Amino acid sequence: EASPQYNTKPGRPTRNVTNIRTGEGGRTGDMIVMWDALTREFQNAPGIYYKVYYKRSGEISFKEVKSLRSLGNINSHTIRIEDRFYYTKFLVQVQVFNDKCIDTEGCVGPMSEPVEVLSAEDLPQVAPTTVGARPFNSTAIRVAWTPIPNVREKVRGKLIGHRIKYWRKDLNEVTESQYVLSRSTLPTALIIGLQPNTYYWVRVMAYNSAGPGPESERFLERTFKLRPQKPPTAVQVYGINPSTIKVTWRYVAPTVQEEPLTGYKIRTWESDKDISQANDTTVYIGTSGFKLEATITDLSPGKTYFLRVLAFSQGGEGKMSSPAWKFQMGDPARLNASPVLSKMSLLSAIIIPLILCRLV
Repeated sequence: EASPQYNTKPGRPTRNVTNIRTGEGGRTGDMIVMWDALTREFQNAPGIYYKVYYKRSGEISFKEVKSLRSLGNINSHTIRIEDRFYYTKFLVQVQVFNDKCIDTEGCVGPMSEPVEVLSAEDLPQVAPTTVGARPFNSTAIRVAWTPIPNVREKVRGKLIGHRIKYWRKDLNEVTESQYVLSRSTLPTALIIGLQPNTYYWVRVMAYNSAGPGPESERFLERTFKLRPQKPPTAVQVYGINPSTIKVTWRYVAPTVQEEPLTGYKIRTWESDKDISQANDTTVYIGTSGFKLEATITDLSPGKTYFLRVLAFSQGGEGKMSSPAWKFQMGDPARLNASPVLSKMSLLSAIIIPLILCRLV
C-alpha cells in the first residue's frame, strides 16, 4: 500500500520570482513585464498572487500597480504608461503574496531585485533618403538608400530591417504594389522575379517591431533585356597535354529583345561531383585577341570531367550547350595514337569512357 500523504501547515511565501524580462509585442504605451511564476512547491499556501512596481531609470520612487490578487498565479502583466515613453528603460520589481500573506493586511511578501525592462516600441518617424536602384539582371533590381539615423527619436525602437515597395510603371501603385521584406539593417536589397526590359517604381521604409515607418520618395528603374536565349553550338574539345584542353564553339547571335553579349563561360566539373561545384573559365568579348576558344589548364590526369559552354550578358547567364561533353584526362606515357574525343548526353543510359591524351 502507498504511504499516507500529509500536508505541512500553510505559511508565508519565502521565494522571489525569477527571470523578470521584457515581454514581446504590445502597442505604444504598453510595458509588458514577464517572469517565471512560482511553482507549487514554493508557494507555501494557496492563493498565490503578485504585485508589480516600476519606475523610469533616474526616478526616485517606484510606482505601484494595483493588486493582481484576482488574477492568481500569472506570469506576465501589461502596464499602461504614457505614449511618450515608448522604447524606454524602466526598473521593475515583483512582490509575492498568498493567503497567509495578503498585501491589504499589511503583509510584506518577498520582493525581487530591480530588473531593467523596456516599454513597447512606436512606429519609425522618418523615411530612408536618396533612394536609388540599378538593374541587376533581366529579372532583378538592386535598391540602395541612405538609412535613417539610428537614434531613439527616429527609429522609436530597435531597427529590424527594411520594407521595399515596388510596382510596374504602367500599373496602379495603390492596387498593384508588391513588397520585399529585408530583415537586414544594411542599406541595400535585391528585388527578384521581375519582368525583363520593364520599368519599376520603388519606395523604401524602415521597420521595427511596431511596424513600418513612412515611405521614401519613389525611384524609377528598368530591368535589363533578356539574357541569351540560345546556347553555343558546335562545341569541340581538344587535348593539349595531360592537364590542359582547348575548347571551341560557335558564336551566339542575340536578338533585339536580348542584351548584347558580354562573353562566354566554359563550365567544367568532375564527374563524381555536382555542377554546383563547377569551375568557370570566362572569355570576354571585345578584349584584345578575342577568339571563340579557351584553354583550360590545371586539370587532373586520369580524372573524368563534364564540360558545357554558355553565353552571358548583363541580362544574366544564357542556356548551356547540350549535350554535355564527358572526357577523361590521359597520361601520354601510357597512351598512343591520336586523342579520342566524343560528345555524349548526361542523360544517356550508355556511358562510353573518353580519353584525352597528347598527340604523338
